[in-house]
Amino acid sequence: MKKQNIITLLSFIAVAFSATAVDKYVTENVDIYLRRGPSSQYAYSNAVKAGQKVIELEKSADGKYTRIQLPNGSSAWIESNKLKDQPSFKELVPLLEAQLAEYKDKVDNAEKNQQNAIQDYAEKLQKAEQSIESLQAKNNELEQLNKQQEMKLESMLNQVDDKRRDLIVTWFTYGGLVAGGGFLLGLILPAIMPGRRKKDRWMR
Repeated sequence: MKKQNIITLLSFIAVAFSATAVDKYVTENVDIYLRRGPSSQYAYSNAVKAGQKVIELEKSADGKYTRIQLPNGSSAWIESNKLKDQPSFKELVPLLEAQLAEYKDKVDNAEKNQQNAIQDYAEKLQKAEQSIESLQAKNNELEQLNKQQEMKLESMLNQVDDKRRDLIVTWFTYGGLVAGGGFLLGLILPAIMPGRRKKDRWMR
């Protein structure tokens, strides 16, 4: 048990510090038996399932065997020609099925999505039309208010002009009355004071 733990620990260390560790995939033909060393002289250690993903740690000197790390952390040697770089169909099928289901869902919902987009566009257009109508109503209201203000201003100016004319007429009237009164006094005073006029003549 301790020996197995040590082997597992060494495998983890090898993975952590190995610069050549890359993902590999076991061929899909049959389950492959693994060996304890890089040749057929070594005994079998365990087996790996077809299509399983493993990690390449190193190759033997002749390149015929590759040491790999299994998902459980242990390591063993496998014939290099039993490995490939691309995922197996066993792993690709679920991904392809998921993509197919996603595309099918998009196709099934394409019409629904289009209808939602059209409805959303129609709602936005309706809101825009309502905003335009509201702005037009406010503009008409402001124009009507402006006309009323102009009419009030014109009425006030007319009233000022009327008062100005009335004031001028009043001043002319007062001036005429004063002038007429003075003229009448000039005629009346000599007539009511004859003695003074004669005295003034005698004194001359």
